[in-house]
Amino acid sequence: MKVLMLGRTDLRKMPGGDLVQIEQTAAALKALGVEVEISTNWEVEMEGFDVIHVFQLDWNSECFLYARNAKLVGKPVVLSPIHHNIHEVDLWENNFAFGLRKVSNFFFHNQFTRDTIKILYRAMFSDKNKRLPAIYALSMGLKNLHAQTLKLANIVLVQTLKEAQDLKETYKTDFKWEKVSNGVGDVFLSDKVHDENYFPFKDYIVCVGRIESRKNQLSVITAVENLRAATGDNLQLVFVGKASQTNASYVSKFLKEVKQRDWITHIDWIDYNRMPVVYSNAKVAVSASFFETTGLTLLEALYSKCNAVATGPRAQEVLGEYASYCNPVDISSIEQAIETELAKPRPLLPKNYAEEYTWKNVALKTLDVYRKVVLK
Repeated sequence: MKVLMLGRTDLRKMPGGDLVQIEQTAAALKALGVEVEISTNWEVEMEGFDVIHVFQLDWNSECFLYARNAKLVGKPVVLSPIHHNIHEVDLWENNFAFGLRKVSNFFFHNQFTRDTIKILYRAMFSDKNKRLPAIYALSMGLKNLHAQTLKLANIVLVQTLKEAQDLKETYKTDFKWEKVSNGVGDVFLSDKVHDENYFPFKDYIVCVGRIESRKNQLSVITAVENLRAATGDNLQLVFVGKASQTNASYVSKFLKEVKQRDWITHIDWIDYNRMPVVYSNAKVAVSASFFETTGLTLLEALYSKCNAVATGPRAQEVLGEYASYCNPVDISSIEQAIETELAKPRPLLPKNYAEEYTWKNVALKTLDVYRKVVLK
């Protein structure tokens, strides 16, 4: 079987969780004997493939061109929307956006209008490959374009049941779907005890992800600072993540806060194969984001025997009892969740849970879906 995976045009330029999902799924499928190619070009030749797998619905319009072009040459379409709850996005946009985004949000209140403006801006100034997709977003309306993309898909792969509910609520359309949750890489499946340490301290708090306002790092800093004052403990906080290219004012404030505190360490990037070392030497991994799909970094943390703090019902559907949960708007809630996990013993995942969330399992379920759509 030969599969073409398609991601947003700026996938390599602005890597995120969708790139991890695409590359890890592709690698695991290749290990099962599937031929996989990855492209970010909506003009790519599709005739030689059995299945077209489109990734990412939110915040882009090239997804429609991918799906439409596949149908024009008679190819089945599998869609992984990686969809976020529109109400959580609105909460962040209306109350916690920074810089030009905050100014723009004052004038434009509809989330799809805001997203269309961002698409147009990127098409004009940073990515010419988005220009035709941007025209489609303008002419069709972005919300309608997304709804049509869902209708074009033979099957939609959601990461959680909540994601399927959110898609139906947002777009008011029905579609066939199956649940295929993300997994962790093989480097997190080893029982090896990591004697080495990336830092000169242990049992720290770690926060992994791109530095941007929706990830809420500034609130994590305040929460940990409050904990240090309340407990007298010399808690260390580590951030691992590149600065967002579209959140300059937030990044500037974050870097200023980090510079003023010697108990905070920020590293732009650490090789994926070394992340188990980073997590296993930490005591708590925190994701206080305003919205996420499932929170892949926290899964990786749990598999590395590091406690977890998360937000939102989608993360709770996957992480369950193995994490504490906080309200990203409430710093005291973040603080309490971190304090709870600092006091807990490290997690011991049962065998059935540990075997569920692996990229091999993701690939097996995805391949089963491919076979179904090809046979139809």
